[in-house]
Amino acid sequence: MNVQALCAALMLTASLGACATAPKPCTTEWIDYRTEKVLRSFAIENRGLVSDLRRLKREDGDIDPVQAILLAAKADDLRRFASSFERIVIPELQSAYGQCGQEAEFVPAFTEFLRREGVSEEALEWVGPIMALSFVLDSQT
Repeated sequence: MNVQALCAALMLTASLGACATAPKPCTTEWIDYRTEKVLRSFAIENRGLVSDLRRLKREDGDIDPVQAILLAAKADDLRRFASSFERIVIPELQSAYGQCGQEAEFVPAFTEFLRREGVSEEALEWVGPIMALSFVLDSQT
């Protein structure tokens, strides 16, 4: 067998194996599979800001005031982060859900993404007002 035929056979085997491992469309497993694939990529691209959000809560459960000030100074970065989530992730999720007659919404998807990335509930409650203020200030310019 020549090298080209061997490579073609290996590629065919790999692609058949990939098809066999994908869950059946519109099952809970399939939605989770598609969601995880999209969110994993987005999380990697935004690792720094997600880490900043995780550090907002101290080990004793309180919000770290120094981290809060540092994060408040990154309001524009937070807004861009949320906007990129809406621009990149939501259409991908809507595509997956749309195939099954469901709708993906920004706020639940965004907060669930941050929870899965280890951002505390306290931090999520604190970050919302910063982002809202940033959006209001941005709309007035």
